[in-house]
Amino acid sequence: MTAPAPADPGTELAQRLRLACEAHDPAIGPHLDRVTALACELGQRLGLDAAQLAALRLAAPLHDLGKIALPIELLNKPGRLTAEEIELVKSHTRIGHRILAGSAWPALQAAAQVALSHHECWNGSGHPQGLAGAQIPLLARIVAVADVYDALLSQRAYKPAWDEQAVEDEMRRQRGIKFDPEVVDAFLSQLPAAAGRAPGPV
Repeated sequence: MTAPAPADPGTELAQRLRLACEAHDPAIGPHLDRVTALACELGQRLGLDAAQLAALRLAAPLHDLGKIALPIELLNKPGRLTAEEIELVKSHTRIGHRILAGSAWPALQAAAQVALSHHECWNGSGHPQGLAGAQIPLLARIVAVADVYDALLSQRAYKPAWDEQAVEDEMRRQRGIKFDPEVVDAFLSQLPAAAGRAPGPV
């Protein structure tokens, strides 16, 4: 029996693009789930309306969609990357945006913004556009906080997992540098709810 068509085809497409991320890196699913849950909790704390939260829920799992164009051996390389490899990894923001941009569907419009801008920094030192402050889309600022938090807690091929106190200290240190101060303050205030969910390998 054929499943009923969703009210918004963009929603279904966003969900299928998430499956493409998992097909490229089968271990990435739990990270995407945690980032999405943390981002949505943070969005609620920041007072996002229902439409913004729905867009965030679909956009957050696609923040690294552009990595499907990169070799999995590079993404999981133990040890330090070369300067050339670093630039290649950075390209995932523009690749993800190129895949998602131009859609008429709000879910994909939001995902395109998040994919492009989640490595921008509040002080303008990020990439790929060097945006600063409120120039960075709010959903991207939210996903950036959730993504970094979970990534630092996670064991990766190229690094061990950090302990929770070290991660919290780093999040505070990056306030006003990498992160929007209001967003990271709201996130840190929800940490008791997030605590105890430290992930294992990704």
